[in-house]
Amino acid sequence: MTRSAKASSASARSVEVAAEIAGTAVVLGETLWAAQQTIALRLMRLAETAMDPDQLRDPEFIRMVSEKLRAALEANLAVAGGMGAIADAAMEWASQQGMAMEQWALACWGLPDPLRWGHASSRYVETSLNIAEMACAHLALEATRLGGLGLKPYHKATNENARRLLRQLPALHARRA
Repeated sequence: MTRSAKASSASARSVEVAAEIAGTAVVLGETLWAAQQTIALRLMRLAETAMDPDQLRDPEFIRMVSEKLRAALEANLAVAGGMGAIADAAMEWASQQGMAMEQWALACWGLPDPLRWGHASSRYVETSLNIAEMACAHLALEATRLGGLGLKPYHKATNENARRLLRQLPALHARRA
């Protein structure tokens, strides 16, 4: 691989990692926005229970706990799957390194020949470094995906909560009037 091709592929990998990070940042911002709405609307309901304790039977108070547990479970499963992708990338790197070592050993097999050994060692080092560079890029990409995988269930639950609670708001005020 030529230097310009290496630089181009490294640049493409950097752009892919940056896009993944930017996408996760956008999702985080949306989650934070929906979370503040959800917290405010639920606190409003909770404050109303001071005047009427029967409102503590509101299904919203039970839903708060169960959906957090569900989101945590989904996030844990998603991150575990992402860790599997990281392990796959590491195993791919190790197998590629093993094949490069095998090629070096086969090239060095036979009668002692320092010139052949030098060429074989040079090819091994170059191959090994190329493999390591690609593996690092793959590992970096998979690692940047972990944040998005873990955030996705919380993003979904928080946005659904905010939409549902905002739709219920006019009905709550009409019922109390």
